[in-house]
Amino acid sequence: MTTIDRPAARYGSEQPRRTSGTSGKVVAVVAVILVALIVVFLGRYVMQRQAQPISATLVSHERVDDTTSRVWFDVQRDDSAIDVPSYCIITSLNYDMTEIGRRDVVIPPGGEKQMRMHVDIPVGDQPVSGGVYGCSTTFPSYLDTEAAHTAAR
Repeated sequence: MTTIDRPAARYGSEQPRRTSGTSGKVVAVVAVILVALIVVFLGRYVMQRQAQPISATLVSHERVDDTTSRVWFDVQRDDSAIDVPSYCIITSLNYDMTEIGRRDVVIPPGGEKQMRMHVDIPVGDQPVSGGVYGCSTTFPSYLDTEAAHTAAR
């Protein structure tokens, strides 16, 4: 087969003009920097989430009566969390695993690194299980850190 010469004015030249490519390189460098920043921030976020000074695990649950659930839980605190007040959110669940009651339990400073506690939770349905929503040393504005330790024993 032979190739036909085409008029360059009508179809353009056969050799495309080369550009310097600096805009593509700039976009690639910016994209790499952006991905690196995202990876760094995600890594810091994960490390901070895993470094919890206080945690709790569910031990047992008891139905006291139709309106009260008793939940036992173990609290584990790091050395840094023993000298500061903290709190845990304990929940009571029904058969559908829907939350039917919750209690914010204030844990005063001092005491042991590991403690077993229980709390009575008023419920709106028949309780079948309990749960630990989470713990923290940073108190929300509605929770009084100076309150007497009466919610859990």
